Amino acid sequence: PKTLQELLCRAGMDRDAIRSYMKEDLPADGIVMFDGHRIVSASRNLEYARVGYDSRRRFLPQVNLLYMFSVSDGRRLPVFYKQFAGDVTDVTAFGDIVSDAGLSGGNVTVIADKGFESDFNEDLLDDSGLGYVIAVRRGCADVGEIPDRPEKYQKAFLFRGRAIYCNEYRGSAGNTYLYYDMSLANDEAADFICRREKANAANEMKREKEDARRKRGKGKLTQEEYDRLQPVDVAEALQAHRANGTFILKTNRTGLNCAQAYYLYKTRQDIEQAFKSYDDTLDASASYMRDQYSFEAWLFINHLALQMLYAVLQTIADRELTAKYSFDDAMQFLKHIRANRIEGRWRATKVTRQTMELCRKLDIELADPEKLKGTLK
Repeated sequence: PKTLQELLCRAGMDRDAIRSYMKEDLPADGIVMFDGHRIVSASRNLEYARVGYDSRRRFLPQVNLLYMFSVSDGRRLPVFYKQFAGDVTDVTAFGDIVSDAGLSGGNVTVIADKGFESDFNEDLLDDSGLGYVIAVRRGCADVGEIPDRPEKYQKAFLFRGRAIYCNEYRGSAGNTYLYYDMSLANDEAADFICRREKANAANEMKREKEDARRKRGKGKLTQEEYDRLQPVDVAEALQAHRANGTFILKTNRTGLNCAQAYYLYKTRQDIEQAFKSYDDTLDASASYMRDQYSFEAWLFINHLALQMLYAVLQTIADRELTAKYSFDDAMQFLKHIRANRIEGRWRATKVTRQTMELCRKLDIELADPEKLKGTLK
């Protein structure tokens, strides 16, 4: 343990070398996606482990890990990361990771969700010569009154079998698109109704208890507090949420129409899937490192592992085997391959027919283990 700890500390101290390695993978064109990921840590010595916003509502010390994910020429790869304190928001950290990576160039388009949107970040991307498609919070000043029915939208297109409606707002710096997804609107309405009905039921129980106390002359609530427990008309309250099912994208790529911007933004699912692999496949949702330097080295090892994972997935996709094998499936077969040293030569041990079939499809040579070196580049 002591030797490993010293190794991790030395590696983690050399952030310049880590940065240099990652910058080699920065694309000159294509799409770059950004997103934040939270890693829980119980270490009292980890400077960045602080309680902050967490979409999973985990009120624990955590580190905010910002990631950059590249999609270029059919190649998908996590390319750059940087850690921030858990109480640092994504929108604040965004400019730092862009500058640290040295990302620039007119052929690169940045995709990010509304957690990164701000005037400062948009100006930063413009100054770096980068294109962007960024989600904007509802209530954006560039968008006028939200239409009350689909027929009032200017355009419509299909996305994965769903009808998407859109209004365009053109400005001097770029375009803003307001989208309406009826399927999303139904989901949001159902969620609102469920929460409102639960709130009404809870308030009704509080009113009944207060009524019983008041009959005994022992009421606890003020009249104002008591009046706030009146049930809310769910249908009437729902009418006030006209923004249900809508979201807004902003882009400085004026050549993109509303459908193209929408499709580009939906590529964010790649980075969301990468974080699922980070947590589940790599089992890196929490860290047991005790100091900042060993934690940095741990992050870098995870980064290399994630890149290897995507290299395997790319190989599976190139062989058109995605429908049959997942990453976990491939690993379950390949991890049982062993080699013995016999009379000065390495010889592969016997494997199952299914493993041999997978190796054949992936062009993995088992007859001579020496040829396994460099496989799955």
